[in-house]
Amino acid sequence: MVNDIDNLRPGGSGILPEETPPKFFARHLSAYYFALPYIKGKDILEIGFGDGYGANFLADHARSVKAADILEKNVALAAGKYKKKNLEFKKTDNAYSEFPDNSFDAVVSFQVIEHIPEDEIAGYLESMKRVLKKGGRAFISTLNLDKNKKPNRPYPKNPFHVKEFTYKEFDSTLRLVFEDCRIHGLFYTAKLKFYERLKKIGIFKFFPPRLNIVDNYYKRITINDFTWREKDLAACIDFMADCVKN
Repeated sequence: MVNDIDNLRPGGSGILPEETPPKFFARHLSAYYFALPYIKGKDILEIGFGDGYGANFLADHARSVKAADILEKNVALAAGKYKKKNLEFKKTDNAYSEFPDNSFDAVVSFQVIEHIPEDEIAGYLESMKRVLKKGGRAFISTLNLDKNKKPNRPYPKNPFHVKEFTYKEFDSTLRLVFEDCRIHGLFYTAKLKFYERLKKIGIFKFFPPRLNIVDNYYKRITINDFTWREKDLAACIDFMADCVKN
C-alpha cells in the first residue's frame, strides 16, 4: 500500500463523517447498506476501515466485526471513537496474516483497492479469499473510471489512487481470484438527477437561503438518494463486487 494515503487527513486515510458533505458521505455509506442483508448475525472482517464509521455501523447488525487497517493512526482514531463489545479495530500487515484461514462469513473492503499498487492487488484478493469460510462473500467497491472521467475535460485523478478501474478491468481483475462474482453499480435516483440539473442551471443560488430548494436538498441527502443495480454498469458512479468463495 502507498504511504501517501496517510496525508489524506490528519488522522490517517478515509473520510470523517462529521466533516464530509452529505452527498459524498451517503455515497460511501451506501456500500455498507448493500452488504447489510448478507452480514446480519455473522462474523465480519473489514479491510481498510479509515475512520471506522462503517465497521461501527456493521457491528449493530453482525455477530462480530473485526476491522483491519495498515495505518496505526486509523486504529487509534477508530478505537477511541467507536466502542462496542462485538467490534475490534486492529493494525495488520498487507496479508492479514493474523487472521486464520476460513474464519469469516464475509469480508468488506470499500474504496480500498484503488489505493493498492497493481502488483499487490492479486495478493489483496487472495488474502480475502483465504480468510473467508466456504460460501462466504467478499464485498469490494471502487469508483467507475469511465463515469468519473468526463469527456473532453482534464481528469483530476485523486493523487492517492494508484489504479482506477473501468468495468472490464475490475471484472477481469476479480476473476483472477474469485470464479463467482457479480458486479452491481451505484446510481443516482431520479430525484437526485433532477436536483443535479437544477444545481447546474444555477438559478436558485440567487434565492434567499430558506427558498433555495437546491441547497436545502443537498443538506439532507441520504442513502435513499442512491440506488444499486446490475444494468448499465458503464454509467454507474461506483462498482460493487459480490464475490463468493466456492
